[in-house]
Amino acid sequence: MELITKIKGGTNMHVCLSKEKEGKIGVVGHVGVGHVHSHSGFVQDDSAGFATAIALLKKAIPLDTTISAVKVYLQEGAIQVNTVSGGCGKVMARRGFTPAEQELATRAIGQDASFSQNVAVHTFGRIYGQGVMEGPVALQGACALAVIDSFAHKMGNKLNVVVASEENKYDEFAGVVLDIDDIPVALLLVINGTKGGIGPDEDYEGDTNMSIKGKLMAGLGLDKIPTIILESKAFVPFLANNLSENQFMIRAQKDIDCTALGKAIYKAGLELHVPLRLEENIIPFNKGGLAKATQEFADKVIQVAEKMKKVDSSDDKTKLSAELAKLVSENAGGVTFMSNSVYDKMRGVGLLPGITTVVSMIVTKEYIQYWKIPQFTTEEAENCVRFIIEGMKCFYNKN
Repeated sequence: MELITKIKGGTNMHVCLSKEKEGKIGVVGHVGVGHVHSHSGFVQDDSAGFATAIALLKKAIPLDTTISAVKVYLQEGAIQVNTVSGGCGKVMARRGFTPAEQELATRAIGQDASFSQNVAVHTFGRIYGQGVMEGPVALQGACALAVIDSFAHKMGNKLNVVVASEENKYDEFAGVVLDIDDIPVALLLVINGTKGGIGPDEDYEGDTNMSIKGKLMAGLGLDKIPTIILESKAFVPFLANNLSENQFMIRAQKDIDCTALGKAIYKAGLELHVPLRLEENIIPFNKGGLAKATQEFADKVIQVAEKMKKVDSSDDKTKLSAELAKLVSENAGGVTFMSNSVYDKMRGVGLLPGITTVVSMIVTKEYIQYWKIPQFTTEEAENCVRFIIEGMKCFYNKN
């Protein structure tokens, strides 16, 4: 089955570093390290937004993010990724690495670190978060860190990089203003990573503007300008029911988000023959929704654990253990990724009301049945860059 989504047409673009301190339009792309599965059969590549943002930055700073070396420290329990451009990222795995995993890790060499989940899948076979597969998750995080480090080496103080101060996170944020066909665009790269190769913990995803990330955003104007949030490539069961091909998806909640920007991007995508859809009613405020989902998840775990207390046979205990493993490896990702209080203010994607629109991808049932875990591609990232730029230009020129 084909992984890529193709588009046609489009015009040349000029992208360079801007002399402006603030943007007129914003673009934010994040990687939720280890956020692969969620509740109700949801599966995603949550590095797609980060990869697309990097593809955009490369238009101004064309450097190579190919992995040149991978080193596993068996005693330390850490994995280090180096890129051709001199970037380095290192993350520890809670239960360390085996010598066999050390050997497998070399498969990452030659892959593009900006597609961090792809690297983890193609190196170790698959990836689960929530402390289930710590090695692949640590590799993914090391890739993302190495990519930002690559640009930091090249750009120096022209790239503003800050790190979250929380003890259990290695979240990192990098901001810059680009001129895209003479439009100042504030670009923010976001890594949401949890130490030990566990996670996901994504309170700082999207354009949530708390703490040191909020200060960086304010400096770039991202707390007040229309902003595109680049999100995941995902299998979403309720959207896949009548889906015949993989599609890009524009989401902007009516009367809450910046629907004008969403419509401009949608129009640009249609003109470029992009398979895509516009949704204006699927990311409403749902205060208390994540708290309720967390309680429901906990109740499911308790129910299985209560059954375990009462059974005798090995067969029953094995089946119940497998049920617990599935709950933790999949459903738990749908509640651990964000604090309930943050969700109530920012919704599940991390959105500042009034200024945002979301760009992501959804895949078909046939796709997920074959690939199991979505894999965002280089061509999809390039295609996304093309139509969001055309949409931004249309929106900017009308306003």
